[in-house]
Amino acid sequence: MRHRVDRRKLGLPSDQRRALLNNLARQLIRHGYVQTTEGRAKELRRIVEPLVTLAKKDTLDARRRARRVLVGHGTASPGYRKIGLTTDELAERCLINGEDLVKHLFDVIGPRHKDRPGGYTRITKLGQRRGDGAPTAVIELVD
Repeated sequence: MRHRVDRRKLGLPSDQRRALLNNLARQLIRHGYVQTTEGRAKELRRIVEPLVTLAKKDTLDARRRARRVLVGHGTASPGYRKIGLTTDELAERCLINGEDLVKHLFDVIGPRHKDRPGGYTRITKLGQRRGDGAPTAVIELVD
């Protein structure tokens, strides 16, 4: 029985599941839609909806909380020296990795949904995937 079971496991270990959903969230914010399986789309909705709500607030705290999800870390950790990156290279990588997404989320997506009380995403079922028969869907941001 599934009493009090909160999330879908998606057949992945927790670290891989978190990485998958973070990457899907980044792509959804960047492109406005993502084609994936139904289960992944339903889990992705749980991550993206609160991000859009944060973007509507547009405070410094909201930007920091969204950055934690989209970029993946709060500040530059001392571990960056182990992989041979200078501070400037790390900052450039972070800009490519997610800082532009935070800016896009708060400057474009947040104001677009300012008057909407919720339900910022739409999931449209597409049918079975050809290779393994998995049910697929498109999740998109509602205009």
